[in-house]
Amino acid sequence: MIRYTTAASDLGRVLLAATDRGVCAVSIADADAAHEAFLASEFPGAELAREDAALAGWLKELLKAAAGEAHRLPPLDVRATVFQRRVWDELRRIPRGKTRTYSQLAASLGQPTAARAVARACATNPTAVLVPCHRVVGSDGSLRGFRWGLATKQRLIDAERRG
Repeated sequence: MIRYTTAASDLGRVLLAATDRGVCAVSIADADAAHEAFLASEFPGAELAREDAALAGWLKELLKAAAGEAHRLPPLDVRATVFQRRVWDELRRIPRGKTRTYSQLAASLGQPTAARAVARACATNPTAVLVPCHRVVGSDGSLRGFRWGLATKQRLIDAERRG
């Protein structure tokens, strides 16, 4: 069973999906229909149920994160390799409003040659915004890949710097 809720945010419509154990997905789209298609493709065969009230607390934390504000990380229920978890944990250590390069992140993990693997772990992060993969930039400081576009990535970084 995947429960979900959506809301308007500064980034567009956001979706928060969860199991009984925690948040399993975050999505950004222009309309709820796109979120429903996303859920169906990410969790084929799963029973999907909209439960706004039950997820209101976790959604509140997602909306704070989307606005660049301090927030608490809800419990997560995501599949990941050991390396992905290490990258995602390290992403959460980057201070709000700051960025790191993929190389810096790899070095902080004790694997200085793993920048591409770090980039891949960021790209596969199913709980973006809550786990801030948007804080990672190219070696020249420029924005690189983000599932919901570079403009959204820039808005997240700018919001955190203001917040």
